[in-house]
Amino acid sequence: MKIIHTSDWHLGKRLEGVSRLKEQQAALESLLSYIKKEKIDAVVVAGDVFDTMNPPAEAESLFYAAALEIGKNCPLIAIAGNHDNAERLSAPSGIAAACNVALIGGMDNRRFSGAFTGGEGHISLHRNGELVNFAVLPYPSPARMSALGYTEKADGSYAESVRAWLSICAQGFTKTDCNITVSHLFMNGSVRATDEAELGTAALLPISVLPQAHYTALGHVHKPQKIKGVENAYYSGSLLAYSFDDTSEKFFNLVETSPVSVKVTQLPVSAGKKLVTASVKSFDECERALEENEGAYVRILYDSPEPLSAAKYASLRAHENFVAFKNVFISPKRKEAQLRRHRTDTELFCDFYKETKGEDPKESLVALFEQAMRGEEL
Repeated sequence: MKIIHTSDWHLGKRLEGVSRLKEQQAALESLLSYIKKEKIDAVVVAGDVFDTMNPPAEAESLFYAAALEIGKNCPLIAIAGNHDNAERLSAPSGIAAACNVALIGGMDNRRFSGAFTGGEGHISLHRNGELVNFAVLPYPSPARMSALGYTEKADGSYAESVRAWLSICAQGFTKTDCNITVSHLFMNGSVRATDEAELGTAALLPISVLPQAHYTALGHVHKPQKIKGVENAYYSGSLLAYSFDDTSEKFFNLVETSPVSVKVTQLPVSAGKKLVTASVKSFDECERALEENEGAYVRILYDSPEPLSAAKYASLRAHENFVAFKNVFISPKRKEAQLRRHRTDTELFCDFYKETKGEDPKESLVALFEQAMRGEEL
């Protein structure tokens, strides 16, 4: 069976107020192209379908249109991430199931039929004479899980709670078929693309919480990567680059299964504008950076003591690819003050002595200074 693993679509997310919806649509069109070209048997979205709990109507419209088109070609399984409203995502699950789409926000998956069968925390897909079992755990915040009737471990360990919840999901695994874990987690050893504020207060989890599976499809971290220490555990990464600090290439993971093994390759996402940061020292350099990066989104870091006039700033804003401007200039006096704040009293004393005397103070003099600073009698 051929399965595409993707995650962190963040539909509706904006960049400094600029809509990315057309780029997201183009990326999903490239996904549909791969589905048809590679004859994909299923698509798995490992959370953060939307960027907010209450996504704008146009983001929901894009998702449902894409899900319908995917469902016409192969089954789609999508779980809720920390940015999704789990109940809202799974609310149309009855209609979605009739369209070959499984929307999962909780643990009760018994309602699925047709190509899918399901139970507590798991769902199985029958396709072309092959069976693949999925342990599916939407983003397991303690509040969400408690609302579903799953309490944390008595010792208060979140990691042990996640391990227990994943173990319940893995009860749908069988010895003779391919088993895949799908969840939205922040795993130890993962490399983040940026500071990734979207991780929120997510706890860092040890890899030992993951059940043994032929493949683990993860969402949450935006940089595509394989998790060290676990066989075939992957973050597929985000659909687009959503931060100027994210320079990672974007991919869909193609997972080819057999009853006892998987093969993983990457399919490049051929959509999305580049995000470019330009460090400049003048207005002319600002203009040149914008002209040289036409077709990208540009953030300007302005390092100059000469402030831009309102007219010049308006000229920059007139460029379609201009999205952000930050004045990063620090005056010499302010820079010196910042450096001084990070030096100890002894270091400042030594600096002053050398500046006035032309030589480093003797160790005995430094010792006397430190003794005086401690308030000890000389």
